[in-house]
Amino acid sequence: MRRFVGVAVAVLLGLGPVGVAYADDSPSPSVTPTETPATPSPTPRPAVTPAATTPTPAATPTPAATPTPAATPTPAWSITLDQPAASWEDKPTVFTGKISQPITGSYITLWQRVPGAWVLRASTRTTTGGAYRFSYISASTGTWAFRTMIGVKAETALAISAYRTVPIQDRKILINTPAAWYATLTGVSVTGRMVPAEPGKELALQSYLGSGKWQLLNIGVMDAKGNFRLRLPDDLPATRTVRVVTRYVSQAAMEYSGLATIVIKAALNPKVYAVSAAMVPNTYRAGCPVAPASLRLLQLNYWGFDGHVHRGELILRDAAVAKMITVWTTTFASKFPIRQMRRVDVFGGSDVKSMTADNTSAFNCRRVTGDPYSLSPHSYGWAIDINTVENPYLAANGVWYPSNGLTYRTRTPARPGMLFASSVATKALIGQGYFWGAGWAKPDYQHFEPK
Repeated sequence: MRRFVGVAVAVLLGLGPVGVAYADDSPSPSVTPTETPATPSPTPRPAVTPAATTPTPAATPTPAATPTPAATPTPAWSITLDQPAASWEDKPTVFTGKISQPITGSYITLWQRVPGAWVLRASTRTTTGGAYRFSYISASTGTWAFRTMIGVKAETALAISAYRTVPIQDRKILINTPAAWYATLTGVSVTGRMVPAEPGKELALQSYLGSGKWQLLNIGVMDAKGNFRLRLPDDLPATRTVRVVTRYVSQAAMEYSGLATIVIKAALNPKVYAVSAAMVPNTYRAGCPVAPASLRLLQLNYWGFDGHVHRGELILRDAAVAKMITVWTTTFASKFPIRQMRRVDVFGGSDVKSMTADNTSAFNCRRVTGDPYSLSPHSYGWAIDINTVENPYLAANGVWYPSNGLTYRTRTPARPGMLFASSVATKALIGQGYFWGAGWAKPDYQHFEPK
């Protein structure tokens, strides 16, 4: 019976022949001869040949059962998060890591721990080899915990990384303490530095207008050390409340400096410099009565016709400088307008071109315009012409100069820039011992020279 069962299992597994016959274990019965009664002339029966016994085949051995392979376990998932470097509140923090399976396109999320919860901050997909990378800008300072996961929810995520703590440092814009006040046209600037330095980063200088409104004054960049210098408009007296802010970042990530008060006062701010021959190439030549060594360059501020302060320059005799500073201090305080104030060399030494440009000037070694036989008082560095268009002069040849000042020959009505006996500039020059040419037979309303 055991042999039958073994064969049956083999047949079920397909390991043995299907049509196999199996012998019975019972013994074969013996054959007994039958007696026949006597009869006449019996026909002799042939001898009975015993039936041949079919031999029982040897039992087919049961083959060994093939072992069933063990089930392959589902691979375990894991995700790593590298330690990020310390960062700043408005600078990207970079997060990198890798998942355990080298699969491209797996969905990875970045989470930040805030009081009482984990908050989703960003998502991405894995690249070659299962690597991933995030770039996240935090708007808040402090030391924060971050983690990543494969999936979108912790409850269903295939894996969650260990958390990493990242210091998000406070970016600062520091303004240097300004002076109590600045003179006009002195290059007034707000200076300071940004921590950390971010070379080339743009910063904006803003002025407060009131009611929550700010006006953009200037844009600049910081240097390699984070230092910056942002110029203010300084051609008008003003008191401004200013600040410096970062540019090209989100409103939440924008950094603001503290406030600073900048006071600009209108001032003459005179500066005196020595003169070389190279500075007067068109107004000085050999044989002139005063050499360059006896001349001085006076730079000073003046009020323009546009109501703004401008910077001008005069070439003067050295002994005339103090008088001119006194004169122009008074004139500047009265806001008497000047069109421009440039050395005549800018006009190639041409008195006519200088007058046509409405230029106020002093030294010019030349002949009198309209009288080629007389040396001009300007050759000595004492005389000065003021607002030449608004104050023309009648030359010895009967021609009025400049030609674009003819409408000012009639001295009424009074217009800006015209000189009168009552003008502050006229009084100031006369007070320094000068004579005004308006009293000559051929009037010269622009000209003053020492008595």
